[in-house]
Amino acid sequence: MLYRMIDEIDWSRYETAYGNAARDIPHFQAGKTPSVPSCLWALFSVDREKAMQAASDLWAGLCHQHAYISSAALPAYDFLMLALREADHKLKVELLDIFLGFAACTGRSAETDWERQLREKLKADLPVFAGFVSSENEDTSYFSERIVEELTGKEG
Repeated sequence: MLYRMIDEIDWSRYETAYGNAARDIPHFQAGKTPSVPSCLWALFSVDREKAMQAASDLWAGLCHQHAYISSAALPAYDFLMLALREADHKLKVELLDIFLGFAACTGRSAETDWERQLREKLKADLPVFAGFVSSENEDTSYFSERIVEELTGKEG
């Protein structure tokens, strides 16, 4: 069901930092950056190394270094949120880093309709992020607190 939902999206209508979201992109360092749907499938893999690599690829393509956000972030958002709710601490931290990039980039400028929609999704999920602030995992707590700050303009 989940994989079918990922496949139902026309990813060719969206971009990443490396190009079209539907295609594997040749990349000078890693050989290639997998398509967004491939990364989302891998994110739910039982192979934790594969899931961690997928999170890294999504971070690079969707919110490149927290400086650039790409249009594929919007349709990927709900899948990332689902993964966040199911993730172990290590993967959760990687996903929270992606959400922090989304919050930071849409906080600086939300010029397009899809950026405003993404910001609204983040704000709607503010209780989820706030709930992780008190996590015993230091990294989970840190990234969650930063997301809350980005979305509310308030420091913890």
